[in-house]
Amino acid sequence: MLQINTFQCKPEDVDCTLCAKYKGKKRGCTAKVCPWLAERIEAGVVGYEEAVRETFPHDAHLDARLRVVVRHFTGSLFLSPSHERRMERVRIGQGCRRRRDTPAYYAAMYLLTASEDLCRRTETCFCKHGIEFGCADLRGIPPHDFTLFSAARDIYTDSSGTMVSDLANTEVVDTLAFSLIVNALLVARYGCPVLKITDREGKA
Repeated sequence: MLQINTFQCKPEDVDCTLCAKYKGKKRGCTAKVCPWLAERIEAGVVGYEEAVRETFPHDAHLDARLRVVVRHFTGSLFLSPSHERRMERVRIGQGCRRRRDTPAYYAAMYLLTASEDLCRRTETCFCKHGIEFGCADLRGIPPHDFTLFSAARDIYTDSSGTMVSDLANTEVVDTLAFSLIVNALLVARYGCPVLKITDREGKA
């Protein structure tokens, strides 16, 4: 009989004091990067600032933009309630397919539903096998939406088109697009549980 793993991490399961990298109150955590960040995100104890800080490599130019993103975090990774509703509508419409529904798939969906116009232009891209970006209607697409489209395609196909160095360039990626791409990269790395983050700072 097929066994489905329904275990979900709880805050008490990911208490930092239980980790081998934790060396007491004086030294605290000795890990350069939290090895259990995904599990802590699932348990709901990680704030937005920590998720961003732990995900991106330190770079003087990128760090400056990331600080702005963290400072303006509104309590949701979604651009607006309508953005969240659009993504949920597309998700439900496509149903569930285990092999297709990867974190990268949902990261791309997150970006492609950021605006009503971009969602309309790309709705035919979603299929039972994944996302066919060649089906998008890109005629007259605004530069901002084209940036999001390109980032979604690069994240989904795991190509090198969206380079960290490019994200730091304000002439290539505007501030709003940068924020959305950062969030999409969090989804690509940690899955949809990251979309439940509502606090700037963690609870533990």
